[in-house]
Amino acid sequence: MRYDTVVLPGHRGHGLGRAVKLRTLERLRAKRPGVREITTTVADENRPMRVVNAALGYRAEGGPGLYQVRW
Repeated sequence: MRYDTVVLPGHRGHGLGRAVKLRTLERLRAKRPGVREITTTVADENRPMRVVNAALGYRAEGGPGLYQVRW
C-alpha cells in the first residue's frame, strides 16, 4: 500500500514522482488485474503532483472534508 509519493526538493522536476506512481500502477495491474478503481490524495497546493495524477488518468472527485473541534 502506498500513501505518499515523496521526492526530495533537490531531485524534483526529473519525473521521479511520475515514475514511482506509474510503476505502482503497473505492479497493481499485474498482481490484481480485477481492480478497476483506485484512489489517491494530494494537497490542493501541490500542483506538480496534481499534474502528474491527471496525466496518469486520475480525476478530481472533490475537496477534502476538514473538521475542527474547539475545546
